[in-house]
Amino acid sequence: MAPLAPADTAETRPPDVDPAFPPTRLIVVDDHPAVRSSLRRLLADEEDLEVVDVLPSADMALAIVERESIDVAVVDYQLGGRHNGLWLSRKLKRLPHPPKVLVYSAYCDALLAAAAVVAQADGVVSKAGMGSKLCHAIRTVPRRQLALPVASRQLEQAIRSRLSEEEQIIFGMLLNGIELDEVAAVLDYSQARLEARLSTMLSKLEDVPFADAGADRTRTKGHSRGLLVARFEPQRLARASS
Repeated sequence: MAPLAPADTAETRPPDVDPAFPPTRLIVVDDHPAVRSSLRRLLADEEDLEVVDVLPSADMALAIVERESIDVAVVDYQLGGRHNGLWLSRKLKRLPHPPKVLVYSAYCDALLAAAAVVAQADGVVSKAGMGSKLCHAIRTVPRRQLALPVASRQLEQAIRSRLSEEEQIIFGMLLNGIELDEVAAVLDYSQARLEARLSTMLSKLEDVPFADAGADRTRTKGHSRGLLVARFEPQRLARASS
């Protein structure tokens, strides 16, 4: 007689898995074949996660999400080809049924987090963290607030110094989860004007010199740093907008 499989109980499931819900359908976007292969193996072991595809470029990922129902997109920041992960996040968020977007990067610093807010990503996860951290982020991102690395006061100051007063207001509204239609209405912007302003903000944040933050991006790649996740509360919104 074959041995019985372990019962599907709260003791044998990860604490953030809800058996009442169908598997989370996701894609992985990374230009490194070894990373794609590793993530496919990691996520295939999770019965509540369904990997629809692993893809090397933003354009290929966008094409998949346009024709498939995807719950979460795990997206590397630096991608081969013409576009990076933040470009992809903005494109995905403008689809009729947008997925949640997790930016999965070796850099995972406050400057990337700020740019991810402008790109309407739902979280930033460090590649230096354990695989269980990524699985937890995938499971919980559909039902929680924005999850970003904690920014030091010095980095927050560097971010604010790059944005105009009006851009800081837009950043604060996005940080608080306000939809683009409402942002445009509050500022009396057309959609085209808001899109242009967001593109400008993203360029400013991605171009912040790391000397201002006392760090060198080239030294952070591959550096082992734990993932620290924070929820941004209204007080944080007020600081970002001031």
